[in-house]
Amino acid sequence: MNAKTKTPVNALIFNMAIGILALFTGQTGAIITIAVFGALTLYVISMISFFALREKEPDMVRPFKTPMYPWFPAIALVIAAVALVAMTIYNPMIALVYLGILIATYILFRVLNPTKTA
Repeated sequence: MNAKTKTPVNALIFNMAIGILALFTGQTGAIITIAVFGALTLYVISMISFFALREKEPDMVRPFKTPMYPWFPAIALVIAAVALVAMTIYNPMIALVYLGILIATYILFRVLNPTKTA
């Protein structure tokens, strides 16, 4: 962790190294597709978390008012979920690679961080 900027320098360097190695594989399209799987997964989880937090903490002070709540967030969740399913249907092998990456990194997380934080 950089003391001045509070950025996780080691994580950034590690990600950069993986990205550079990935470019040397010549599979740039597959790598971008895996990144899209990651973005869609993150978006779906964020929308689910959004609704869960609204349910669990309805009186929490929120500095930003979500337009057309709950309709816009629900539509965004449905669109992201449909896109994730469509990506899986049209890219089944890359979806399996992505799933393998998720499982491997979760196992790595549990091994390196055995506390009950997850």
